[in-house]
Amino acid sequence: MPSEVILPRPAPRRNDDGEDIILVLRKELQTRKTIHAQIERSLHDFTTRLHTAFENAVETAIQQGAPSLAKPRRIPHPSGDWRQALQLFVEDFSVIIVPMTGVAWPNPRDEARIQPARFKEPAGRIAFFWGDDPTETSFYDFLIFPDGMWFAWGYGWPRTQDAIDYTDFETMAYELLTSFVRDIHSTWRPRAETPLGMALDPKRHAYRLGRPGEE
Repeated sequence: MPSEVILPRPAPRRNDDGEDIILVLRKELQTRKTIHAQIERSLHDFTTRLHTAFENAVETAIQQGAPSLAKPRRIPHPSGDWRQALQLFVEDFSVIIVPMTGVAWPNPRDEARIQPARFKEPAGRIAFFWGDDPTETSFYDFLIFPDGMWFAWGYGWPRTQDAIDYTDFETMAYELLTSFVRDIHSTWRPRAETPLGMALDPKRHAYRLGRPGEE
């Protein structure tokens, strides 16, 4: 029986700094995996506290006589696992809060009020939408970083920086609900965008929701 032939290991490829390229690649990917896992944990923690705070705030407000609110609804996220969206009902519109999948850098075009260096750091994201139209774009965002810091911006209620462990989620939920009522306004659609079918459909509104400054 012929003996097994052991081929010599190829010499490691090295970059311009003399480092083993495979080791550098492995280290980089492991670091990214660790950061992404930290973000996922922080996003899970933040989302859980935020949803619970909104549910408690709405229940308390209803019990104390606040009209035009309804019990929030949890919506399973297609990605499964812990993710759930939360739909809030205020008067005749709703706000859907969605923890996004994936990790990415903040987009400078969103004009976030964060330190410039933060735009080069990965973060998790929670997006807010008006209503359940699949083509609706987000009007408000939370970004959650691996160090447990979060930022929020969008219409009417920006927050520059805070830490999850020191955040009063109950107060934040009340402030956001109040902001939805106070700052979100409706404007009739122009005649050219007001068809008869919409006027006769109680599920469709012939007006648009707007943010401060969009009157």
